[in-house]
Amino acid sequence: MINRVFPAFLLLLSITSIAQTQSAAFDGVEKWKGALAASDMTLLRGAYSTDPPAKALDKEKKPTADIASETDFWQKVISSGPSSLEVSTVGEQDERGLHVVSLQVSMKVNTPRGARTRYVREQQAWQRQGDNWRIVVASHSDLLKMRPALKPNPNLYDKNADARSEIKEALTAAAKGHQRVILVFGGNWCYDCHVLDQAFHQDDVASILEKNFRVVHVDIGDDGKKNNDVAAEYKTPLNKGVPVLAILSPDAKVLYSQQNGEWESARSLDPDDVIVFLNKWKP
Repeated sequence: MINRVFPAFLLLLSITSIAQTQSAAFDGVEKWKGALAASDMTLLRGAYSTDPPAKALDKEKKPTADIASETDFWQKVISSGPSSLEVSTVGEQDERGLHVVSLQVSMKVNTPRGARTRYVREQQAWQRQGDNWRIVVASHSDLLKMRPALKPNPNLYDKNADARSEIKEALTAAAKGHQRVILVFGGNWCYDCHVLDQAFHQDDVASILEKNFRVVHVDIGDDGKKNNDVAAEYKTPLNKGVPVLAILSPDAKVLYSQQNGEWESARSLDPDDVIVFLNKWKP
């Protein structure tokens, strides 16, 4: 995972040829997390190497002149007064003398709609320097509204499922439960499909979804052509990206069908947008 996610890290490491002593236990992330939680920028800045000077990676994963864009970003985050800050390690390995980690940072921030959870994807390469670990390379995502799908469900779309049979079963159950059916066309290879599914499982979204809807994930296959006849039947074009959504009444009437790729970039949405959508189309 690290090699695939951080190719720029490994390229930079091959250039700098940094040496590291592996004997000491790695405690860098815990100290970095503690500095964030304490809103202590002095302590946080002390986590970054000065010899060699730490580098940040830009959005194209190219090294910048210094670490300023990284520390300035976290300075801005800390200044906003976040709460419930959590740092989770989602991947790590030793590579070319460094300890490379992939992190997910979550926090509550104030928005016009109240406190909301936001996320940052952070990558760091740590070097052992004397008695301390310090960051020599780092990069971060923007502040994300939707939880990143860092560990996608490989079985979200069942390749062996009979889509028509599953839709029929969902319609029957929806009729008994006074619900509606949401069809979500996509594939296990679709990152935004997983992001949307994670949003469906957030507490404030799930409470609306589970009461009012039955969800059927319709696999379009690796080539995007599987179940195209089903998509056409429910007036949902697949040529503008997935996921693609349709909402059915229990008698299979199409109440809503996505036409213009509205959900194709689910990662850029806000969970509040999902809540508004579900409330609009619930029975």
